Amino acid sequence: MSEPIHLVVTLQVKPGHMDRLKQATAELVAASRQEAGCVSYGAAYAEDGVTAYIVEHWKDQAALDAHNKTAHFIEGVKKLQDACSTLQIHRVHWQG
Repeated sequence: MSEPIHLVVTLQVKPGHMDRLKQATAELVAASRQEAGCVSYGAAYAEDGVTAYIVEHWKDQAALDAHNKTAHFIEGVKKLQDACSTLQIHRVHWQG
């Protein structure tokens, strides 16, 4: 049986780009949640006004691979990169 995949993406937003980032993440979240292999997908914003997170849970590696090939993901990543100074992807092991 394939293992589920959990990702936490940490974004440092460029000054003055938080609204742009929120729009891009809203679009990415809405589209990604429609994918068959998506268990959960959400965004959160730190109180510091410059840090954001995307938390993803995929059924398995095949579902994540399919997600990474979608038009909304490819376009969404471009928008995130434009709005952020850094973007780090962490594969994590969820407990509980």
